[in-house]
Amino acid sequence: MKVQVVFKNLEDDLIKDRIREYLDKRLGGLDRYSNHIVDGEFVIAEERGRFNSTLLLKVKGTTLKATGTGKDPFEVIDLLKDKMKNQLMRYEEKLKLEARRKNHERVVEFEA
Repeated sequence: MKVQVVFKNLEDDLIKDRIREYLDKRLGGLDRYSNHIVDGEFVIAEERGRFNSTLLLKVKGTTLKATGTGKDPFEVIDLLKDKMKNQLMRYEEKLKLEARRKNHERVVEFEA
């Protein structure tokens, strides 16, 4: 999965590099929860000593969004990863239910 990273109000290149590395390490595991992930975008902005972040993942058929705020950018990344993990698990469960429902409708039509 490729994630585009957008920084707002961050000027220190060392922090940007550390955030990119940490983001790659933490979000790399999201592929385990869904193989329908197409693209991703991570936006982080520093405002008054707090970091506001948004993680968008485009999956087959929809876009999932997680937002978070905190004093430490790495804690915010962990928070967003956990939120996105839950959303991906719900998304996959929804796909499974739709497939079962569709398959059940075919069986009912065939028997009738």
